[in-house]
Amino acid sequence: MTADSRTSIPTPARKAPGPYRVAAVVMIGSFMSVLDGTIINVAIPALQRHFAAPDGTLPAYSAVSWTVTGYALAVAAIIPLTDWGLKRIGARWMYIGSITLFTIASVLCALSPSLGFLIFMRVVQGLCGGCIMPVGTTLVARAAGPNNLGRMMSLMGVPMLIAPVMGPILGGWLVEVASWHWVFLINLPFGLAAAGLGLFLLPRDDDRGTVRLDVPGVVLMSPGLALTLWGISNAGSGASLTAPMVWAPLVLGLVMVTAFVRRSLRAEHPLLDLTILRLRGYRNAILLAVFFQAAFTADLLLLPAYFQQVRGLGAMAAGFFIAPTGLGALISMPIASNLVDRLPAGRVVPFGMTAMFASVLALTQVGADTSLWWLGAVLMVQGLGIGGTMMPVSTAALQAVDREEVGNATTLFNIGQQVFGAVGIAIVSVLLALFLAATDSGAAAVAGELSGAELTTGLAQAAGAFGRAFWMPTISMALALFMSFRLPMRRERATIPDVS
Repeated sequence: MTADSRTSIPTPARKAPGPYRVAAVVMIGSFMSVLDGTIINVAIPALQRHFAAPDGTLPAYSAVSWTVTGYALAVAAIIPLTDWGLKRIGARWMYIGSITLFTIASVLCALSPSLGFLIFMRVVQGLCGGCIMPVGTTLVARAAGPNNLGRMMSLMGVPMLIAPVMGPILGGWLVEVASWHWVFLINLPFGLAAAGLGLFLLPRDDDRGTVRLDVPGVVLMSPGLALTLWGISNAGSGASLTAPMVWAPLVLGLVMVTAFVRRSLRAEHPLLDLTILRLRGYRNAILLAVFFQAAFTADLLLLPAYFQQVRGLGAMAAGFFIAPTGLGALISMPIASNLVDRLPAGRVVPFGMTAMFASVLALTQVGADTSLWWLGAVLMVQGLGIGGTMMPVSTAALQAVDREEVGNATTLFNIGQQVFGAVGIAIVSVLLALFLAATDSGAAAVAGELSGAELTTGLAQAAGAFGRAFWMPTISMALALFMSFRLPMRRERATIPDVS
């Protein structure tokens, strides 16, 4: 055999990792990033005490809360860059790198010598955490293929459902039995596992290359999105709509985002290709998702507050009472996800949306002595609705686009959810504050300033305020329900129409 004949023998192609292995790696990292967004909330009082001045003066709550705000703004700022990173760096190394840097930043958070350093490292965490979910979704979508996309996306939904419920419970327990440092150190085993397994189980990238970065687009979109969310968050924290800290960043951010949209529709190589919104199936799915997200985040804010402030439960007990939501979702999610692989989304999602709408509508009737068993049943129905909606809608959005547009589609989808999630929280926070202020003693009751018969009366009024506040997510969920009937009733071909 000659040398030439030997070199002509083809080598066997490297077998691509199975989608379940890819999903397992992504689930670990996603759980860590979602958990980190909620686990720190209960540690803020402990952080105030730890970073107190030598004379015992505690730092302002607003200053310490930047450990939460800074993380959220960093997530918003980095999401628009994820599609470019996928094309330039590749999904595998971008995911492993994000997980690794996130884990290192978590350890440095725990070792922070000052509050300023902690806030800075939380921003670094946010920059890494903002990449984990969209890049992970892209990895799973590419590995699954069109026929298994729903099934794989249902696995992606597990950490998104469990982590927000576990965050306050686990965070409260860690602060009580150990210290606030473990709120960050808990990320270490998850990060090491995700990064290590990613090296062996994630597929190698074959389509990365030199991609021009749309610098003007980055300058407009990333700061614009962060400023918009900052203004919305300030409004949700109780600041007046006429306060400069609300309208100034909000107006500037919206102007920058608007300029980004105009530029993206004209640029040859934009940071985000917005022409994908011309696909009817994708457009309707993302509209449903943003209405759903606004309602869902508002609902998640009201429920723990109701259980704690009106029913007098602790943070851990409130988390356990919300647990039926996760249980219901875990039951319905695999069923709905398998169905959306075989049937058009328009024949699957409306059932979950109907359950979701009915459950939130029922919560508008809560009172100070509403049966906890009845609330448990309502939240079980809500969980069934979440499982039948959240990930099937994501699947429907990705089914409507070509494989090479998955990264771009995922980035836009995450931006919409991030913005409207903040909008939902801000609107319902303002409404709840207004409704409580309109009562005679409801605000004083939830603040713990009353006792005896006055407390009973005040809690009844506060419960009424919560019931009225639940109308905000109910209306938003009604819009999402309407959009669910506009999802494709048959599989559509992902072809962007030419409107030139």
